Amino acid sequence: MNFPIGGDSAYFIHLYSRYRRDPSSVPADWAFHFEGLEHAETVRSRSSAQGAVEALHQGYRWYGHLEATTDPLATEVVSVEVLNELRMRVAGFAGHEIELAFGGETRRMPADEAAALLKSTYARNVGLEVSHIENEHERAWWYESFEKSFAAEVDAETKINTLESIILVDEFESFMRIKFPTKKRFGSEGAESAIALLREVLRSAPKQGIENVVMGGMHRGRLATLAAALGKNPATLAAELMGRDLSEGAIYTGDVPYHLGFTSSLDVEGKAVNLTLLPHPSHLMVVAPVALGLARATSQGDGDGAGKTLCFLLHTDAAFSGQGVTAELLQLGGLKSYSASGSIHLIVNNQIGFTTLPSEGRSSRYCTDAGKIIAAPILHVNGDDPLAAARVAKLAVDWKVGFERDVLIDLVCYRRFGHNELDEPRFTQPAIWERIEKHPSVRKSFSEALIAEHPDFDGVASEISKNFRAKLQEGFESAADIAPNDEPMQSEAWNRIRQSDAADILAPVLTGVDRAALARIGLETSVIPDSVKANPKVRQFYEARAATISRGDGINFATAEALAFASLLAEGTGIRLSGQDSERGTFTQRHLAVHDMVSGDRYVPLRDALETSGRIEIVNSPLSEYGALAFEYGFSLVDPDRLNLWEAQFGDFLNGAQTVVDQYIASAEAKWRLKSGLTIMLPHGLEGQGPDHSSARIERLTQLCAGANIIVAQPSTPANLFHLLRRQVIAPWRKPLFLIAPKSLLRAKAAVSRLDEMISGTGFRPVMAEPCGTPAGVRIIVMCSGKIFYALQAELEAHPDKDRFQTIRIEQIYPFPSSELSREVAKYRNLERLFWLQEEGENQGGWPYSRDQLAAALGPDAPAITLIARPCMAVTAAGSIERHEREQKELFARLLKEQP
Repeated sequence: MNFPIGGDSAYFIHLYSRYRRDPSSVPADWAFHFEGLEHAETVRSRSSAQGAVEALHQGYRWYGHLEATTDPLATEVVSVEVLNELRMRVAGFAGHEIELAFGGETRRMPADEAAALLKSTYARNVGLEVSHIENEHERAWWYESFEKSFAAEVDAETKINTLESIILVDEFESFMRIKFPTKKRFGSEGAESAIALLREVLRSAPKQGIENVVMGGMHRGRLATLAAALGKNPATLAAELMGRDLSEGAIYTGDVPYHLGFTSSLDVEGKAVNLTLLPHPSHLMVVAPVALGLARATSQGDGDGAGKTLCFLLHTDAAFSGQGVTAELLQLGGLKSYSASGSIHLIVNNQIGFTTLPSEGRSSRYCTDAGKIIAAPILHVNGDDPLAAARVAKLAVDWKVGFERDVLIDLVCYRRFGHNELDEPRFTQPAIWERIEKHPSVRKSFSEALIAEHPDFDGVASEISKNFRAKLQEGFESAADIAPNDEPMQSEAWNRIRQSDAADILAPVLTGVDRAALARIGLETSVIPDSVKANPKVRQFYEARAATISRGDGINFATAEALAFASLLAEGTGIRLSGQDSERGTFTQRHLAVHDMVSGDRYVPLRDALETSGRIEIVNSPLSEYGALAFEYGFSLVDPDRLNLWEAQFGDFLNGAQTVVDQYIASAEAKWRLKSGLTIMLPHGLEGQGPDHSSARIERLTQLCAGANIIVAQPSTPANLFHLLRRQVIAPWRKPLFLIAPKSLLRAKAAVSRLDEMISGTGFRPVMAEPCGTPAGVRIIVMCSGKIFYALQAELEAHPDKDRFQTIRIEQIYPFPSSELSREVAKYRNLERLFWLQEEGENQGGWPYSRDQLAAALGPDAPAITLIARPCMAVTAAGSIERHEREQKELFARLLKEQP
C-alpha cells in the first residue's frame, strides 16, 4: 500500500499492521483512514466505472480538503497522490454512465462529469474535514448537506446580502483609514468575508428559533463588525477613535475602542435577536470561555433549554493553535454542565501571528487541528470567496441546531496592512506583502465577478455604498457631541444593583435567618432516606450534622456552608458551585451528593429534600483552572440573584487562572462596567504539606484591590462563612469575593459556631475580638487573620499573663474595616504593644497590604505595630511537617519573648 504521507513511513506501517490484525486496536481516526485507503486499493483492482467513481467520491470526502483552493495567496496547486490515482482510473471510463449518490439523491451521469462535479464540490474554495468524526450519522449528514449546498445555485437574496456585507465593511475601513490615518484600528482588510459570514449567521439563526446570540471576539475587524453587522452608532465609533474620554472618573476608566463590548436587539426579517458582544482584553482567548459561560447561563434562562441561544466565538489562527486554553474551551463546551449546546467557532486565519509564520507558530497542518480532540467538523474557506463563507454560515447554524455540537470554520485570509495600521510587515515578511500589494481587494474581485453575472446588481451596489458613506460622514461630523455611553452591557435585572464603593461594602448587611426556619431547613437537608443505600460513613456524616443543628452548637464549616446554601434555596435563590471535586469536597468535608452503593444513583439533599424554586447545580469540573474560572465568571454575569461559586482544589491553583483574575474579575467593572458576584473559594493555610498546597496568595490578590473592585475575606468561624455566602446575593451590591477558605479548620474542634450566630439580626463580622471583661487590664493586642488565631489562643491559654492579651481577627482584608478596627482598639486605653501575627512569610499573606491600612486606621498615637511572621520566602511554605512545626513554635516564642 502507498501511504500519501511524507517522511518516514515506519510508524504508519506499524499502525497499519496493527489495523490488519485488529481494526479496534488503533485510534478511530486511523481506522477510518485505513478503511478508506483499503477501499481505494480495492477499487484500483476493479475495472468498473461505477466502482472507480465510488472510490473517487470516497477519496474526495477524505482528502478533498487537502486539494481545496482555500488560500487566497497561494501560488501553487496542491495535488494529493491518492486522488490523482483515483482520477486516472475514472478518466479511463470517460463517457461511461454511472449512478452517483450525491447530496441525498441519486444522479445518473457520465463518469467524467461525476469526477468534475466531485472536484468542484470538494476541491474548490471550501474544504470539508469530517473524516475524523467517529459518528457515522454525523459524517453522513455533513457529506449530504455539504454536497447539496455547494451543488446548488446561490439564491439572489443571499448574493445581495453578501455583496452588501462586503461593501459596508470596505466603505467603513476606507472611511476610517482616511479620517484616522495615525490610529490603530486593527482593520478587517483582507478578512472582509468574516463579517459577511457573521451577518449570514445572524440572518439564518432566527429562522432556526434562535433568540439570543452571545459573541466573544478579537481586535481584528472589531470596529467594522460593530458598524456593519451589529448596528453600533458610527458617531460613537468615531468619538472613540478620536480618543475622546467617555469614561467617568476613577470608577469607570474605559478601554480602547477595539476592546469594548456591545449589546443590541437586532431586527432580522421581523424577528428580534438579542445580541451580546462581550468586551475582551488583549489576551484574546480568555474571552472565549467567558462567552461560553455567559451563553450557558443565558440558555438556562430561555425556559426550554439552549436551543434559543447561540454562542459565536471568533478567534485568530495564532491564538487558537497556540493557546492551551483552546483545549480547555473545547472540552468544556462538550460537557453536560458547561455546554451551550454547540458553539460556532470562526477562526480568522491571517496566516500569521503578529510577525510569526504558521511554520514557527504551530506543528500541525491546520490551525484548527485542536478541534479534532472533540471530533468537531471543520470547514476551511477561502477568504476571497464571500459566497462560500455565506454557504458555510448556513451549514454551521444548521449543524448547531440539529446536533448541538461545536463546529469550526477556518477562514483563510491575510492582513493587508500588517498587525495594525501603524505596523510595517515588510520588515519581516517582505515577499508575502509584495504578493498582498498586488492582490485585488475582496470587494473588487467579488463585486466585479457578481456584477458581471448580474449586471442589475451594479445600481444596487452603488446605492448601498452611497448611503453608508453618508451615514459614516454624518457620524464623524457629530462625534464631538457624543455623551458618555451609558447603555448597560448586562440585562435589566442588574439595573437595581447599584454602583458601590468601599463604604457600601463595609456597611452592615443583615443576613441571618429565622432560627426555627433555619433549624427546620437544616434538618430536612440532613436526612438520607432509607431507600438510599449510602456509604455508612456518609450516613454517619449526615447524622452528626443533624445532631449539631438540633443542639444548636458545634456547627462546623461544612454545616454552615450547607445551611447557607439550604436557606438561600428555600428563599428561591439559585446556586451553582463548581470546581475540582467540589461535590464531595477536596477534604472530604462536603458530601453534597450521596451516591447509592447499589444503583449508583445520586441523592442530593439540597435539591431533593427541599420544596423550592431555587435551583442548585453542583459540578465536578475538569482538571482546569483557566478555562473553568473564565466560564464561571461569564456565567455570573447573567443573573445577579444567583449565588455562583468556583472552588479551587487548593488556593494556589488560582495561579493557572491569573489571566482571568487580572483581565476580567478584578478589572472588568472599571474597564467595561461589568458587575459580577462570583465567589472564588481558595483553600489556604500552612499545615506542613509543602509549598504547593499551602497558599492562596493573598498578597497577590490584595495588589489588585482598588476602587472597591473585589472583596478579599478570610472567615475564621463557620458563622462568618455562612454570612459571607448569603451576603453575596442579599446585599444591594455585587462584587467578586475571593474567599480564603479553611482546610484543617474544617475538622478543628475549636472552629465551630452556634446556630444563634446565624439567626435573624446577625450578619458578617469583618472584625472579631474575643470577649474581654477587663479592658483596662489589656496591655497587648495581637491582630491576625485566619487559622493562626486558634493556635495563638491555645498558646495564650497556657500563658500566666493571658489577661494582658487581647486578640483581634481581621476577617475581611479588603475593603479594610478601618473604622471598626479603630473602634475596637480604642476600648483598650492602657495599650502598650500592638502585633500583627501571621503564619505566612513577611512578603506574603495579609501583611503587605494590611500594614498601611492598620497604621492609617489606628493613627499616629497608637503603639507601633510589630510584625511576627516567617521571614521573606521565595516559596510559600516549608517542605516538611517537622520544619513547619518548628517554625510555628518559633513564631509564638518570638511573640511572647517580645513582651515587657
